[in-house]
Amino acid sequence: MDNFTFIDRPDNQRLKMMTDAYSAKDSTFDSVVSELFIDFQWTYRNMQKAYDAALDRHDLSESRFIILMFLKTAANHELLPSIISEKLGATRATVSKLLKALESKGWIVKHSSTTDKRAVPVRLTESGNAILENFLPVNFEVVHSLFENLTREEIKQFSHLLDKIKEGTRKCTTKLEMEK
Repeated sequence: MDNFTFIDRPDNQRLKMMTDAYSAKDSTFDSVVSELFIDFQWTYRNMQKAYDAALDRHDLSESRFIILMFLKTAANHELLPSIISEKLGATRATVSKLLKALESKGWIVKHSSTTDKRAVPVRLTESGNAILENFLPVNFEVVHSLFENLTREEIKQFSHLLDKIKEGTRKCTTKLEMEK
């Protein structure tokens, strides 16, 4: 049997053979869709590697960057950890670890709330803001570089197509959850 890796991606002929053998007989599924999915996934992973490299050069991760941005745009540059968890779509335990790391770097501080003794909001520090100020130009440069070969019209079309893929993803997720 062939050993498939992302470097040795299957061509349409190999995908057609697999699709014919394993898809439902009444399916309209075709090998072109499988090939497009593999290309899309490959492109996304390489795009993510490039973006992660830019983040890493600034001692950031995607989650750290997003949390710092949440704080930068929040009133008084502070939020409760529960709000950060909700905005990030992550568990409180995960956010707690991220906040601990940000605090150890001096990019955020925890402080007591004057209105609620149980609440411990986190605030963006000058050091955390400086990290953002240094990274944001790089962020926009990388994002622009990733999409610079697309025209305005292609960007609009790509956005429209991504909306359709997101809808397909929601349907797939719902179906998989119902099958549990």
